[in-house]
Amino acid sequence: MDTTKQGNLFAAPFAALALGFIGYGLYGLIGSMPESWTLVITVIVGVMICGALQVHVGRRPGFPLVGIAIVMLAIPPMPGFPLLNVSVWAIGLLISQAFMRRNVTHALYLTGLSSVAALAFVLTQTWLADLGVWPPVSFLAATAAYYALFLMGEFLRQWSSAEPDRGIGVSAIDPLRLALVVLVVAVTSTAMNYADTWLIPWLEQDPRADLTPLIVLLAASLFYMFAQHTRFSHIEHRLSALMNAAVELPRITAQGGLAPALLSRTQSIVQAKHVELRDGPPGRHEIGAPVRLEAGHDEYLVASRKAGGVPFEREDERALVTLAHVASETTRAQHEVENLERRANTDDLTGLPNYGAFQKALLEANENRSYHAGIALLFVDLDNFKKLNDTLGHRTGDELLKAVSLRLLEAAGGGDFVSRVGGDEFVLIFSDLDSLEQAKASADRIIEAASQPLLVEGHQLRPALSAGLAFSGHRELDPQALVEDADRAMLHVKRSRRRGGPVTGSGVSVSSHRSSRTNDIISRAIRDDRLLVAFQPIVNLERGEIWAFEALVRYVDPELGPISPPSLVARAKSLGLMNELTRQVITKALDAADEFHRIEPGIECMTVNLELGQITDSELGAYVRDAAQAHPGVSLCIELNERSLHAVTDELRRDAEALQRAGVMLALDDYGSDASSVGALVHFPMNILKVDKSLIDDLGDARQREVIKALQGFGDNLGYTVIVEGVETREMADVLAGLGVRSVQGYHFGRPLSFAQTMSRLRSSGTRAIFDR
Repeated sequence: MDTTKQGNLFAAPFAALALGFIGYGLYGLIGSMPESWTLVITVIVGVMICGALQVHVGRRPGFPLVGIAIVMLAIPPMPGFPLLNVSVWAIGLLISQAFMRRNVTHALYLTGLSSVAALAFVLTQTWLADLGVWPPVSFLAATAAYYALFLMGEFLRQWSSAEPDRGIGVSAIDPLRLALVVLVVAVTSTAMNYADTWLIPWLEQDPRADLTPLIVLLAASLFYMFAQHTRFSHIEHRLSALMNAAVELPRITAQGGLAPALLSRTQSIVQAKHVELRDGPPGRHEIGAPVRLEAGHDEYLVASRKAGGVPFEREDERALVTLAHVASETTRAQHEVENLERRANTDDLTGLPNYGAFQKALLEANENRSYHAGIALLFVDLDNFKKLNDTLGHRTGDELLKAVSLRLLEAAGGGDFVSRVGGDEFVLIFSDLDSLEQAKASADRIIEAASQPLLVEGHQLRPALSAGLAFSGHRELDPQALVEDADRAMLHVKRSRRRGGPVTGSGVSVSSHRSSRTNDIISRAIRDDRLLVAFQPIVNLERGEIWAFEALVRYVDPELGPISPPSLVARAKSLGLMNELTRQVITKALDAADEFHRIEPGIECMTVNLELGQITDSELGAYVRDAAQAHPGVSLCIELNERSLHAVTDELRRDAEALQRAGVMLALDDYGSDASSVGALVHFPMNILKVDKSLIDDLGDARQREVIKALQGFGDNLGYTVIVEGVETREMADVLAGLGVRSVQGYHFGRPLSFAQTMSRLRSSGTRAIFDR
């Protein structure tokens, strides 16, 4: 038995009860004239108004929901006839539920179940009142009885379904929410009763004054206002969820990723137990909409069960239709973008990737290779192509280009990237190479295959190809250098032929790639531990003394001369040697710090720059902790660039806190440069804040002075040491001292010096900052 039939079977007795209550109510109203038809009609209308308010009292979305229309029985329309009062009440409830629900059976079920609970409410309250129980207590007990019976019936419906949710039980109720609803209904019922029996006669100064319908309408209106507020909040929440889905779904471009995301969001927004994509339309008691997630394939997004077993509402169907439309439009837009990208990156004549696609492929091949994997570029030019076009016509020239393109593809074997980058120019990218010799062998084989004779438009032709090869053994800082070298090598072949060389056949010229040579030099310098470390002092302005040094890497090659630190670091990254470089700097810096501290005990800290990702245990986290503990006489401070903290994660924060627990200090470097974020100051653990020199380049500007003063105050309040960088003159130092800055760094107090030069300075001048205030 399917879910719908099982639900209808359980609902049938309650639906019959609902019809019985309503039939008895109509019969009773006709057979015995009420004392006040106005009150009867008012109660029915009040129940219809209150029926719109459904309150969620569960821990799960959508179940269970309870109504508050029972307050309309606080003043019975026909005193002394409890069953008739409930029947009249049931008429209004059925009308409201039939209007709200898409399912008449469910509306009858709710009316029947609620009427049984309402009868318990009336009987309990009447019985307790007859016993002389204080009205607030009697209404509280009656309200509790009403909701206990109603929720028991809802749980029985859930447990008797074809697919029972065993997780639904008493534990599914939120006690606080339920208690609040019971209290509000009991208090409102008591207030209505008191207003009718005491307040109105007192206000009117007439014991016979009767404004009972007005009280009922006022109570109903108050709940209606609350119902509308709740409804608008629900609509706002759903609209927000739909807007988020409309933003997020188009971002999901991974193959097959859109369908799971659509199902998940649909299930959440319409609170459905089961959502699927299928070929057929929705059936009875289901909601659905057509959707297209693949080009040329239409299907339906269908939700078949709402959480809690209640029928879907019109808003649910609208939300589902909206999600299906967004997903369909996302698919269409993605398909159009893919077509545009394909057309933008493809050569129309040969079908090969064009120059733009080649540039992307070159960047990807360079960035995604491992340290030992080489790549090579083969730049190929078709000689005398213009002459062939002029002699045999453009049609023949086009066919020749197609034929050469096909031969290059076939010879490459699918493992290499082949592109047409110009009229008669092609570039091939070879990846995962072990040596230049391997690249040269592949190039010779491909050029030999592509230059064989062929028949084009009835003409026997033999393509003459000039080719230049550039090999790179390490990741390049600028992969365009490979293109330039391969192009230069190809032009060398062409010039050789113009000077009398052969005009048929092919030739491959090999370039000596300069960037690879520089990479080899830097690689050997790191592996042979040839790096130098320079030290720049950090000064306390109040004492006029050096208290720390920053360690900065340096390297001077005998052949190339000094290599700039940014270039050195960038190439170390590209070579996969950044961790080794950092280990050497930390080791040399801490060894030097011990010597500095031995001469001048006031020198208590050495700072070293690290990349954010290096603080993890998979990189250098453990090494940094061990190094700091091996040099207890001085503090090791790790400087992290502020810009890198935009990508910080909770895991990296935990790694940073582990370093701090091991005694390592953390500094936020270059704060104030570019788009600095206040979030970096409060969300990442640190001990030192280093203010970038860009914030003091014009201390005559009151705004800069106020910023520096604020940052110093921020550091003082949170216990951070603030160091202002870039102090180059005495005047700048004086202004900073006046702003309350205590620690500075810059050329005014000393440029970075070698270990020997720094030792000489300390022996001759001690920790004196060479600054006369």
